[in-house]
Amino acid sequence: MGRYFDPPEPRPPPPPPNATDLISYLTSRVKEAADTGGPIFPLLVVGDQGVGKSRLLAALAVELRRAGFDVWYDLDLPRGRYDYIVLDDLGALVTAWEWQTAVGRLLKKVEILIRNIGRWGYAVAAPRAMDVLKNFREKAKHLMLVSRIELKHEYGVETSCDVVAVYVKHVTMFDATFTAHTYVWPLRGRKYCIKWSEFPWYNDPEWREEYSRVQAKREELVRKWLEELKAQLRGDIPRGDEAEFVERARRFAAEELGTPADGVKTLRALLENPQEAGLAFIKPRRRFEEQREALERALEKLSGLPGEDAAAARAALKRLLEEGRVAAVVFAKGGLVPGAPREFLGAQVGGYTNPYTRQREHGYAVPLARLVELLTGC
Repeated sequence: MGRYFDPPEPRPPPPPPNATDLISYLTSRVKEAADTGGPIFPLLVVGDQGVGKSRLLAALAVELRRAGFDVWYDLDLPRGRYDYIVLDDLGALVTAWEWQTAVGRLLKKVEILIRNIGRWGYAVAAPRAMDVLKNFREKAKHLMLVSRIELKHEYGVETSCDVVAVYVKHVTMFDATFTAHTYVWPLRGRKYCIKWSEFPWYNDPEWREEYSRVQAKREELVRKWLEELKAQLRGDIPRGDEAEFVERARRFAAEELGTPADGVKTLRALLENPQEAGLAFIKPRRRFEEQREALERALEKLSGLPGEDAAAARAALKRLLEEGRVAAVVFAKGGLVPGAPREFLGAQVGGYTNPYTRQREHGYAVPLARLVELLTGC
């Protein structure tokens, strides 16, 4: 009978929550927000570069879609409303969107915007930057990612996890004299052990497609920023800016249309999609008659071109001519101008109100007839 009174064999402790548990929990919070009609579930994912923010956000976006949500997952702000907004890199968004605004003020605008366009919330990734935390800490929950190396050297904590994800409601006390990582490990909150060798989404085709798409876009942004930096260091863009403009315009049209674009197709794409191209059409304050007459001559030359694209381009140009908008503002740091040179296509840099964002931006007022000539040869 004595064996019945032997103490039970000690059971091994349950495994710590992993990446699958984390994504499942985050997905359930969005579901709960939608099922109850709010409040929304906002999340700020914070951690050093390379710690795994993008991998986790891609998994969250994929699983939310599978749960039936309309999800926006990208580096850019969406053009409409979605059930949930997932922005992979807030730093990239700020740099790409508006480059001469105080970062803190801009981040506040971004937070307010995505809070309103995400019906049930948002998740954004950001480096450990004081401005980011300062503008999001009051509203967003925090998922702080700490690598095994940082835990060992900064906190004296040994772990077999590649990354420890600490989930807390928000940081209420924040001392600006310290960096954000000072608060990571001592915080009381859910901790998830992430081992990348066991990350199940690596073999998920949908995850791989989404993750690769956004990372490729990040690489394109890096290339663009390098071009901008070189242009700023030179104080001007390279010689042959006309050829570069045409090349960039055709590249934009090809991406917009999904097919290679000739000059006429490119002109039509710019006229019909000015916001996406970084253009605005205005009535010039100076030399109006001269530019109007030049556009009339360009229209006469276009009249001899056959095809649907030429007809659509002529119709759009006639409308602009009737409205007196015979000049085009090409905004700096957009798809058509990589940097902010002092001069572009013969126009000096100036300040113009972007009619789509209502923000004051740098740009170049170029006669519309000049753009027609460059793109079509007419």
